[in-house]
Amino acid sequence: MDSWYLHDGIVFRSGKFQQEDVLIVNGKIAAFGLEAQRLRRQTSAPVRDYNAEGMVISHGFVDLHVHLREPGFTSKETIASGTMAAAAGGFTTVCAMPNTKPPLDTLNRLADLERRIEQDAQVKVVPIAAATRNRAGKVLNEYRDFVQHGISLFSDDGDPVETEVIAAVMKELAAVGGVLINHLEDKSLVKPGFFADAIPPESEYRMLERDLELVAKYQCRYHAAHLSCAQSVRLIAEAKAAGLPVTAEVTPHHLTLTIDDIAEPYGHYQMNPPLRTDADREALIEGLRTGIIDAVATDHAPHGREKEQGLYSDSPFGVTGLETAFPLLYSKLVLAGRLKLERLLAALTLGPGMVLGHNCDLAVGEAADLVALDLNQIRTVSADQFFSKGTNSPFIGQELRGWPVLTLVNGEEKYSAVWVEGVLLCC
Repeated sequence: MDSWYLHDGIVFRSGKFQQEDVLIVNGKIAAFGLEAQRLRRQTSAPVRDYNAEGMVISHGFVDLHVHLREPGFTSKETIASGTMAAAAGGFTTVCAMPNTKPPLDTLNRLADLERRIEQDAQVKVVPIAAATRNRAGKVLNEYRDFVQHGISLFSDDGDPVETEVIAAVMKELAAVGGVLINHLEDKSLVKPGFFADAIPPESEYRMLERDLELVAKYQCRYHAAHLSCAQSVRLIAEAKAAGLPVTAEVTPHHLTLTIDDIAEPYGHYQMNPPLRTDADREALIEGLRTGIIDAVATDHAPHGREKEQGLYSDSPFGVTGLETAFPLLYSKLVLAGRLKLERLLAALTLGPGMVLGHNCDLAVGEAADLVALDLNQIRTVSADQFFSKGTNSPFIGQELRGWPVLTLVNGEEKYSAVWVEGVLLCC
């Protein structure tokens, strides 16, 4: 069923809320408000009526930074499991990082990945290509070939683009209209360890300074991944004030946790960049509130029970985040009065859409990619209920409010959740 009539909901579009109905016909938004009511009465075609009373209806969320692990690491996640987790979290588009095995650095590998996506994905997947061959930081990728195949985002995620080639990377990407997403970590400033004492803020903002100087020179579109410190927020603000083509993202865990929150199992709090001080967290919240930071991105990095076995030399970095992103931020920031709901929704839709060059607002004629949110629904986070294979979440056991209850992609139901006699049923 790809035709729907969602009635009595509160719709977020054009940056504001409106009490109105939404009519979807053949996977596209056909009308809002009184026109939706009129057309619904007149239509004889099959349309599914959905009572959205008390719910917020938004364009589906867009995540610029996820790790689907396929190919190469399917014990941790697959396209099928990761995109089902995305749908459960209200995401209708996710951007998949290329730190797979093999990495996405040739058109043949792109064809293989697109075949997997076509076969298994529950939501739309935008591949991110490697910035350098084999993500080794030595030889530039064939950017023009990828751009001609519709791929415009490039990253060596997990590894920063080396100083020896960063200028050439930006010059070539600027020539073809590509976007560089860089993992900001100056390895020369990093010591052995797992948290902020080993990965200091200087390792992030010093590399960001390097990159922004080159952005000014080459005018390459540049997206700063997972900001974690106050100095980086300031640098992005200055770059934007100077008119540079720069955008930035922040994760839910950096917005809601600090180094003081780290507890057992410690592996659930081990991410890169690491959790930092409360002053850093406050700067990130303010950056998001004011629009200096454009988007919320989960950096969904699923791992298994090994994250609960203590820290060890090869303990993997990252947290599972797709399914808890909205309720976490709604509970910790919106309900706490730190962020308006409109701004949170914009950072999950309009902001990442701008980076992608996609219209991620609800509008007549656009694909019916949307999420319905029950802001009154309270659930306790449980790894046993995750669709993701990842169990590494620092929020397990927390009670959060405001959960996605319906996710549509091109009008097709990808996730729904209802309560029956106190039991949550998902499909």
